[in-house]
Amino acid sequence: MNPLTSQIRLALLDDHPIICRSFDVLCADQDDLIVIGKFGHSRELLSWLRIAECDVLVLDYILQDDEMDGLSLIKHLMAHYPHLKILLSTSVDSLAVIRTAYMLGVRGYIAKREESATYLSAIRTIANGQRYIPPRIAEELSQVPLRKFDKDLINGSARQYGQQLISTRLLTPREAEVLNCYLEGMEIVDIAVKLKRSRKTVSGHKQSAMRKLGISSDLELFKYRNDLFK
Repeated sequence: MNPLTSQIRLALLDDHPIICRSFDVLCADQDDLIVIGKFGHSRELLSWLRIAECDVLVLDYILQDDEMDGLSLIKHLMAHYPHLKILLSTSVDSLAVIRTAYMLGVRGYIAKREESATYLSAIRTIANGQRYIPPRIAEELSQVPLRKFDKDLINGSARQYGQQLISTRLLTPREAEVLNCYLEGMEIVDIAVKLKRSRKTVSGHKQSAMRKLGISSDLELFKYRNDLFK
């Protein structure tokens, strides 16, 4: 928070102009909020961050096709700006994606369909140094079991096992394509439209690929995403 004005300085990355405009309207009558940067491309944001800083970055997960995928962008931002407070704003509601985003360092997640008051609450919560986790997501995360892979990661012994386990050379080109699309945050129905295949066929490719890789859940799939497509 800016100590001179007591205002929360917001930056926004979203490739939809209407969304960017809506944040101006949202913050217009909020004395403690000010939008200091709006960007439609990640490269614009990254250039700006080299010379400026914000209190909260509201980050869209799915950008244009020529952009890096959402999780890779979050990882890049956290590596270069570890103190950056990110509110992930997206229509993606995959628990695996959301959980991985939190693990990478985002401070909060909010669905784009939420009301304005919820956005304001999330922004203020994060600006004050707390995490924002919607009640539904908190409940679902509390039910995720601690798998052996998680224990191995905590003990630092999973890297070698993971490298032995995962190899996309086992996959057919179609299986690899489906898996890559899914890891970028696309839903099965969207992948089906993109590839001009039925949802059943796409789902079958995904399940077959996971079996070949020895991965039993979406959570494990996202955990080893960097080993799958380097």
